Amino acid sequence: MKKVTQGKVLVIHTWGIGDLILLTPVLQAVKTLYPLLELEILFFPKSAAIPVTDAPFISKIHFSGWKANLLLPTLFKLRKEKYQAVLFSSGVRPWKTWLFMLLLKAEIKVGEYKKFRYPGLSVYVKFNPLLSRTRSNYTLFQSFLNLPSWEEAIVRQNELNLYPYFHLTEANHQWAENFLAENNLTGKKIIGIHPGCMAKNKRRRWNKEYFIALIEKLKRQYDYPILIIAGPDEIEVGKAIQARTKTLLLLNAPLANVAAIISRLHFFINTDSGLGHIASCFGIKGLTIFGPANELQTAPFSNNSNIIRYPVACAPCIDKKKKPNCTLDCLLKLTPDMVFKRVQELLD
Repeated sequence: MKKVTQGKVLVIHTWGIGDLILLTPVLQAVKTLYPLLELEILFFPKSAAIPVTDAPFISKIHFSGWKANLLLPTLFKLRKEKYQAVLFSSGVRPWKTWLFMLLLKAEIKVGEYKKFRYPGLSVYVKFNPLLSRTRSNYTLFQSFLNLPSWEEAIVRQNELNLYPYFHLTEANHQWAENFLAENNLTGKKIIGIHPGCMAKNKRRRWNKEYFIALIEKLKRQYDYPILIIAGPDEIEVGKAIQARTKTLLLLNAPLANVAAIISRLHFFINTDSGLGHIASCFGIKGLTIFGPANELQTAPFSNNSNIIRYPVACAPCIDKKKKPNCTLDCLLKLTPDMVFKRVQELLD
């Protein structure tokens, strides 16, 4: 198959913010190697676009939804474009996403598959559950671009800018500076803690009482201020932890402002969520608590990002329907003492 060197490439992204951040190293590397390529992204969850809004390596961003009043106008608009290639970002896709791509006009159409190959694509890439999303996305682009091997790309990481990305504005930075000043945190080494994740992913959450016990241990051991970060799905748990531990609380702030705060942390502890990926964009040392999800695929892409999990034979098992009687031992048996010990190793 003829390799692409210039023109328009459309990436269809139907995952969340964390998965988008895992894609950004590849997009930056591709743009570095092929500056004439125009990279466009179609987002179905609109909020996932926040990290790359005004990113210099993205030419255009599109939005859609699954309802006909959103889907059809987007389809008609994109069918007028001449794309050299269209691809799914890495991960399993529903059939309607495949159908959407099938109706677009492009010389090359690339997608992953597990068992069944949906017809009409130019290139099929076998999904590998042992690869990180970043590497899987790189493999998808390799199918139509002359890219170095993954091993060589890692060696040339600085040259290729193969790093996660989150775009911050001066306004975001100023908001963060004001928040730190108002809370007497300017210039201090702050430990940030994100005790939740999206409501639909609540099975990934570590126990609230465990977080409280961990924070008390941190307060006894370190003279660092602790900041609880809670979004719209974690308001209740964030307030409860803050009240019990007398720590500071950043509650339900705009995501880009939260990212600006995270970029100023000394250390970050979080459950398996998008905020751990945001920390990776700024090289913040941190620890992500993994439970039923597969860290081989979705751990943050950074040498400063670390993971901890309790080894159980049934993990990963993110699909509750497959294990209806699951007691989440992968999280329940991961005690505050275990997490605290790992934090100590990383901080000391």
